[in-house]
Amino acid sequence: MPSRSRPSPKSPRPRSGRAPRGATDAGASTSATVRLSPPAAAADPVVTRQVSPLGPEQCTVTVREDALPEGPSELVLDLRIAPQNRAAMALRRGLAERAPGFNVAVVGRRGTGRTFTAVALAREEARRRPAPRDLVLLVNPRWPLEPVPAFLPAGAGPAFVRAMEELHARLEAAVHEVFEGRVRHRLQVEIHREQSAAERKIHDQLSKIAAEHGLGLVAGDDGFDFVPLEDEDEDETPGADKAAASDPASDPEDSEAEARLNRQVLDAIEAVRPHVEETQRQLALLEAEIQQTLLQRQRAALRNNIAASFAAVPERALPTDQVRKYSQRLHEHLQQVYHLEEGHHLPLTSVPLPPGLVVPTLLVTSRPDDVAPIIHAQNVTLSGLFGRVVAGSNDSRYPEPGTILAGDLHRANGGFLIIDAEALVKREAVYEHLKACLLARAIQPHEEDEGPSLRIQPVELDVKVVLVADPDLIHQLQELDPEFSRLFKIRADFEDDMSFEEGLRVYPGVAAWLASNRGLSRCSRSAVAFLMQYGARLAEDQHRLTTNLGLLSDLITEATSLAKDADELTEEHLRAAFRLMQDRQGQMRDRLLDLHRYGLIRVEVSGHSVGQINGLAVVSDGFQSVGRPSRVTAVTYAGSHGPLNIEREVEMSGPIHSKGVLILSGYLHDRFARDFPLSFGASVVFEQTYTPIEGDSASTAELFAILSSLSGLPARQDIGVTGSVDQRGRVLPVGGVNEKIEGFFEVCRAHALTGTQGVVIPESNVRNLVLGEDVLEAIAQGRFFIWPISTVEEGVELILGEPAGTPTEPEDDAAAFRYPERTVYGRVERRIARLRQLASPPRG
Repeated sequence: MPSRSRPSPKSPRPRSGRAPRGATDAGASTSATVRLSPPAAAADPVVTRQVSPLGPEQCTVTVREDALPEGPSELVLDLRIAPQNRAAMALRRGLAERAPGFNVAVVGRRGTGRTFTAVALAREEARRRPAPRDLVLLVNPRWPLEPVPAFLPAGAGPAFVRAMEELHARLEAAVHEVFEGRVRHRLQVEIHREQSAAERKIHDQLSKIAAEHGLGLVAGDDGFDFVPLEDEDEDETPGADKAAASDPASDPEDSEAEARLNRQVLDAIEAVRPHVEETQRQLALLEAEIQQTLLQRQRAALRNNIAASFAAVPERALPTDQVRKYSQRLHEHLQQVYHLEEGHHLPLTSVPLPPGLVVPTLLVTSRPDDVAPIIHAQNVTLSGLFGRVVAGSNDSRYPEPGTILAGDLHRANGGFLIIDAEALVKREAVYEHLKACLLARAIQPHEEDEGPSLRIQPVELDVKVVLVADPDLIHQLQELDPEFSRLFKIRADFEDDMSFEEGLRVYPGVAAWLASNRGLSRCSRSAVAFLMQYGARLAEDQHRLTTNLGLLSDLITEATSLAKDADELTEEHLRAAFRLMQDRQGQMRDRLLDLHRYGLIRVEVSGHSVGQINGLAVVSDGFQSVGRPSRVTAVTYAGSHGPLNIEREVEMSGPIHSKGVLILSGYLHDRFARDFPLSFGASVVFEQTYTPIEGDSASTAELFAILSSLSGLPARQDIGVTGSVDQRGRVLPVGGVNEKIEGFFEVCRAHALTGTQGVVIPESNVRNLVLGEDVLEAIAQGRFFIWPISTVEEGVELILGEPAGTPTEPEDDAAAFRYPERTVYGRVERRIARLRQLASPPRG
């Protein structure tokens, strides 16, 4: 036996434990009235009735083909959600409500159409709402790592971003022209011309002053030089005389004249020196003035160019006051960055103009004729839901456009966000942050793990969250999270099954829709009839059909692959596909049968044995559930503790199973210990079970084993027993009844059918019977039987061979026996009396 299987009684599932409905559904041959004698009165549950086995027609459901539509049905939305009208009403109410907290929790099992219905109804509501506004992130010059969100009319975002990109290009060109381009060259030429004229004027003034002192001015790169001016007479002296005068061997008087001339030149230079210093000071001032003039002209040129660049932005590209103010603030900020204010004396800065300082990031956009968005979140992570920052965002002080990417919550803003709850709660940080956003009605920035990061300022949030979850998960969230009910005030519960009347419309429509939209083969009326029978099997109810349309789609897909050349699928195609699926998933079933066949799991399916009953359990490997018979044995002895649950003693019993043992103990007290203590001990055990046991569906088998041991009557081993019992002896419904019957049948067939074997089930489980072909054939041939019982006493005579016994008031209080001696309960009563005497201390 597989180690992961759990050979324990299966606890009742909600859909398999319903009380039988009185009316039959159209189109089905349901379980007719069980052929039993009149029921016992409620005041005396010990009065029994003769139990008759069920016929094959009572153990399945048959769909009449003439009850189905003649032609193919078109699957429309109303038809698809017909079985879920209550859930659809709740969904429509929640999707339409705009008040805070009216988000929707869609509760249902997978395959019931919960997500399909949520999306379809969201589309209906989305058509009533306008297109969402575009969302852009504006540059925040003061805090560059915290861009400011801004909403624009639908479709206006791309034009705004494009206008800002063009503005950035114009600004870059303007900065380049002023600092490195033609504007700078033109200004330099103008300034140089003005500087040259001013310098000549200053030089002319100094030259005049030098001439007055007999000096000539010679301006050089490193300063001024002076030379004496020659007299006109000297200029007329012949060259020979000049040469003679310059000869050192000439007359001494000439040397004295030369020395006097030199002194005169030096005196003149000294006289001119203050004027030279003043001239140098004027030239230095001129240089500073020239540089300041160049700076002012560059500043004015850049200021004018920037103003012209902003003026060139079309008004239609700035559709809201927020972006118009943003443009104005950006203009002012650029004036501060480049020191362009009036009266500013700081030098211009030639810093580059990054795109992130001008161009915003377009997060979300839509067309004006769009409807509200519907986003089915697939990547339920912090970055997937709330946006993320791509690599390279920290290379610049101002993040580049496109550095920040939108999350599903941004894209769903103004519309609907559909999330799978199981994926959400697996990431606690995502779940908690989503709650924080919904409570604040804003998309809050989420913290990164380490280091500084971009943090978008809160974005106004108007979204309807649809949380899709299994019932168990929603129950846990409601129990453990007090904020959950504040945020999800609408609950849409999806049913596991539908009525037969609804199925007559829905199932043909589903088959037709799959053929037209999924490329599967069309289903004939016989195929649809089998499909409905399969749906009843899945629902475990002859009057109901499963709403798990995904499983129906799987079966049709399998049949389509088997019938490649067929024009349409028939019942035989679907039946063959069903058998193929069972065989493919039947590894655990076959292994269990081998263990029974070779005696490794000991179960006797013939003969009689005292204190031993075949209990029925269900094991599952996740793909297929299989019924498994288990020997339930009981041993009774003198004592006072009553039935002892061995599994509970070794901590292998679940709470429901332990409760079942305590209930049957209460039943024994009610029947046999009203006036005296229940003075006996009993041990009850599931043989050859090595995994925990849960469920109370074997409490009837355990009770029969105890009664057999107490009465000494051997119990039939060719009968399997399932059913729970209450303290008054009424047999209650259990789950997995089809798997249990088929599992016991397979074991019996593996050992050879004797023609006397069968299963005892609760009468209220008759409506849950949708058995397989081989079991139905054996029932029709009288080789296998199913006996329905409503009380324990009805099964006693069948299993132990004697009537249970009708209680009477004893004539003598000393006797205190309520049941006739030749009955099961009479034997039990007398055995208990003997054990009580053995347990009583002798009187001295």
